[in-house]
Order: sequence, then structure tokens, then C-alpha cells
Amino acid sequence: MNDVVLEKAMHKCILKPLKSHIEASLKDFQKASGSWKQLEENLQLAKQKKPQELGVDATAPDSVTIEKIRHKFVTMQKMYSPEKKVTLLLRVCKLIYTVMENNSGRMYGADDFLPMLTYVLAQCNMPELDTEIEYMMELLDPTLLHGEGGYYLTSAFGAMSLIKNFQEEQAARLLSSETRNTLHQWHRRRTTNRTVPTVDDFQNYLRVAYQEVNNGCTAKTLVVKPYVTTEELCELCAEKFKVQEPSTYALFLVMEETSQQLAPDTYPQKIKAEIHSRPLPLPFHFVYKRPTNLQIFIPPGEENENTFL
Repeated sequence: MNDVVLEKAMHKCILKPLKSHIEASLKDFQKASGSWKQLEENLQLAKQKKPQELGVDATAPDSVTIEKIRHKFVTMQKMYSPEKKVTLLLRVCKLIYTVMENNSGRMYGADDFLPMLTYVLAQCNMPELDTEIEYMMELLDPTLLHGEGGYYLTSAFGAMSLIKNFQEEQAARLLSSETRNTLHQWHRRRTTNRTVPTVDDFQNYLRVAYQEVNNGCTAKTLVVKPYVTTEELCELCAEKFKVQEPSTYALFLVMEETSQQLAPDTYPQKIKAEIHSRPLPLPFHFVYKRPTNLQIFIPPGEENENTFL
């Protein structure tokens, strides 16, 4: 607690008076290198593209929502605390996720989010966001880079990188090797371990909805490694969603009109990968809720590996 108070005091004493100077220096550096002008031009090009041309596979936010997001970014620019900036970025990203899911009636994974965030940043048309992202990446406490905050900050960097490397004839949908190298260098410099999320780790994220009987659904993007079992994921869900009686909850795979409870020793990421590999994958999502029956789902090929039944 003392460290938190001390850090906030240091931010107020040091960062607050230096904020405008830091931002001006970053902008001057970009202008001198020509990258600012290039970013402005690429933002204009990307803004003219349809969502599908940027790899978006969902209904994009309407103009009212884009303006709301843009207003939040303007508010973020006025903040000097990198922690508060990331908190607001987190809210923006969750708003985008909510729009995606409400418009389609399905859940989207982390691999669907980067193109949508790229589209939203292009529509906001704010080159200043590039320096905002750099400000957060360099000044945020490394311990706060874990979890959703670090994931969305990395996503924002990746989205802005796609815009920087945008080509009029064909939108860049994959991060360049230069961008990946920059991210790897940042991770090595800003943290002593490899638990901070990278763009290469997007497949290690899973979107899980938490369903309560009377309060509807909420969802979170969780770090889920390939060999994390359903039982372990349920423990994580209980912690993240602050469930009082975790023993009464289970993880379900929901596809169209079916809802199947997953066995404790199955692997959600393997199930996700198997569904994505199908020629015509159906919309699906994982839901953490109270079981209403005992129908247990075991993915094909794992019947002999499970002892739950």
C-alpha cells in the first residue's frame, strides 16, 4: 500500500509538471523523422477503408460510438498518470468488445479484436494516440502490465503499428517483423519475466462470459495457456469474477442452440483451436455458469484421456 501511495505522489510531483514537455519532445522527434506526417497520411487512408478491408469480422461501431470513444481518448490525453490512462484505455477496449458482441449476438476472441481496434483508431483519426501509447508503455509500472491492462496496451501498439505500415492497395493485417522485434525489446527492457503479454501470445487469450441467474452476462479476456485445463480455468474464473461459491459453477461451450459442460480435464484452448480448424466453424463461446444438467462434453479424440465420466 505504501508503494502505491509513494508512486502516486511521485507521478504528481514529477510526471504532472513534465507531461507537456515529454509529449512535446515525442511529437517533435516524430516530426523531425517524418514519421508524424506519414502517420497522418496513413490514418487518412485507413479511415477511408471499409471494416472488412482491415480484416474486421464483426459489425463495426457506429458514428455515435466512434465519437464517444474519441472523446474518451481526448480525456486520456489530459491525464498525466500512466495508470489512469491505461484504465481509460481498458474501458475503451471493453466498450469495443461490447459493441462487437451486442451487434452479433456472439462472443469474439482476442484474434478478432486487433483488426477492430485498428479500424476504430483509424476512424478516430488521432495521430496523438501514438505518443500516448508510447507514454504508457514506457512509464507504466511493470507490475501493472499483467492481465488485461497489458494485453490491451499491447493491442493498441499493434493496431497503431498496422496503421503506420498501411498500404493503400492492401491493408496490412499482420504485424511486421520490425514491430514484433520492437515489442520483444520493450518486454525485455520493461520486465524481468515473460508473463507480460505480447502480440505473439494472442492465441493464449480466451474470452469467457460469466452468467448469473438474475444479472445477465459479463465477459473478461483471460490469459489461458494451451495446456490449462478446464478445472484450472474455472478456478481462474472464480477469482476474476469474484464468485462466492465456485464449486457450484462450471465451464460450458455454447454453440448455436447447444450448451455443453466441459469435463474438468479437457483443454479449452485445444477445443477453441479444433473449432477454428473446421472448414465452416460455427460461432461459439465459453460461458462460466451454474450447471443445469450433467451433460459433459469431451472433445473428439480425448475420450480415452478423460476419467471424469
